[in-house]
Amino acid sequence: MDLRNSNHTPFSLQEKRCGVLSPTVSEVLSSTLETKSSAAGLKSCIKNAVVIFCDLSGFQQLSVRYGDITCARLVDSLFSEFDVLAADLHLSPLKTNGDQYIAVSFSGEHSSTTHSLLNTLVNAIEFAFRARELVNSNDLLASSSSQLRVGIATGSILAGQSARALAGFDIWGTTVNRAAMLEQYTAPNTIAICEKSYSLVKRQIIHRSSASTNNPCSFNTYFTYGSKINANTEPATREHDKRKQCESKMCGENCKGTPFLPTQLHTKTMLMSAYVC
Repeated sequence: MDLRNSNHTPFSLQEKRCGVLSPTVSEVLSSTLETKSSAAGLKSCIKNAVVIFCDLSGFQQLSVRYGDITCARLVDSLFSEFDVLAADLHLSPLKTNGDQYIAVSFSGEHSSTTHSLLNTLVNAIEFAFRARELVNSNDLLASSSSQLRVGIATGSILAGQSARALAGFDIWGTTVNRAAMLEQYTAPNTIAICEKSYSLVKRQIIHRSSASTNNPCSFNTYFTYGSKINANTEPATREHDKRKQCESKMCGENCKGTPFLPTQLHTKTMLMSAYVC
């Protein structure tokens, strides 16, 4: 799926490419792309990737109310903060298109695949929570009821140089499409993850908290994902979850539940299974 629009327009409708891919992406791509970088249109299949789509709901009404220049400056400032979050979490901003922000992260091939992919996904979810809090703490966006929608999908993608001369690096595939649809059809102020993503994080404890006024990137509370321990839970799973909960309490934090709840998103052509928070 090529999400690029070749017709460039001024201000908030203009697409921008983020200049530098993170070291994580560079490391993963180097073994597959560096020897063939001159081949136009070369695509490499990356088996373990996490794709993030973010979009501001109600942004068109915001543009009508405040004008393109003000809104373009607002988006530039907000997305600069997103870039800082992405760098902190080893994610790579891929590109923006108006009020849409796209990031990607690849799991390293030479580490434990499941563990590496889980870390990548946890960082993506962490990014989504922080980005949502940044939007909610913005006075102009809050006063205009403009909220963030986020879609996160995990799986294989095609990555590489586009065959078009000015297009540069891009990503394609079902996982990219799924992340885009999750973002498009989830409700404002929600984060939607795919079934594969949920299967990886449903019993993990993730370190995060509400942002403070002075430091929107401060996080110090443990949040748990997934179902609670019950009588039907496998013994090994019960022990794992109890240990995780104990670790949370040992950190001196309140263990808060932030569940991703199952839902069906109504797209134009089908019902799409997702987990939403």
